[in-house]
Amino acid sequence: MTVGTVILVLLTACLLVFAGIAGYTFIIVSKRPFTTLYEARTKQDDFIPLARIPERMVKLLVELEDKDFYAHHGVFFDEIRSAVKMNYQAKKIVYGGSTITQQLAKNLYFRFTHNYLRKASEALISLLMERKLGKEHILEMYANIIYFGNGVYGISDAVRFYFSKPVSDLTLNQMFMLACLPAIPTRGNPIQYPEVFERVRNRRLKYHIENTEPPIILPEEANEIFSHHADSLDPELRKPDDFTRNYPQDIPLINERFGPFGSKVDA
Repeated sequence: MTVGTVILVLLTACLLVFAGIAGYTFIIVSKRPFTTLYEARTKQDDFIPLARIPERMVKLLVELEDKDFYAHHGVFFDEIRSAVKMNYQAKKIVYGGSTITQQLAKNLYFRFTHNYLRKASEALISLLMERKLGKEHILEMYANIIYFGNGVYGISDAVRFYFSKPVSDLTLNQMFMLACLPAIPTRGNPIQYPEVFERVRNRRLKYHIENTEPPIILPEEANEIFSHHADSLDPELRKPDDFTRNYPQDIPLINERFGPFGSKVDA
């Protein structure tokens, strides 16, 4: 077999794989269009418009989860290259390099399994979603749908669950706590695993102070956050109870919001 033939076979295989991913993506997006899902979520009782979420809370979510959110088109290819390198070295998928848009796509359309075919479809959906919904609607949907641990989806329910208050009354410490949670909603749950959460929080806060310009959190404000330790991460934080102690730490599917995949979404 000549080199040219090998190249042709490889190119054909790549095209077939891409065609399969594109076809699968088209099918699932057709069953659950972006705009239909967005409109359905806005009609649910716990939906909170982006304009009613404290500006600092929104900025922290973007800074901690996807600081280049307003610069990319749904996929940040430098992060993907870094993720592939890290996963290759680890010989398993340990880092996803996902943007906020990709995280939203994952929550809306996929099970939480790690494989490259899912990541490819997720990336394609993200590119389409950016064109169809735009940045503000994507960020609004993300804030209202992302998983915050303990079976809680969305910022409004998360604030009520953890602090028993409306979003508008959040303190800066509480904002930063919630902004950290989407990355560690299970193993870093502040109610069940406060020591783990404190370590992650301190690492992310230190990185923010040293690398963000202008910083969202000033040094004196950061010192106040650092002062809250595992035995009292926040005086208003919900105390451990039978529910939180026994809650199975498996991320439930977003189908709780929209029904089983493939079912009709009431818009």
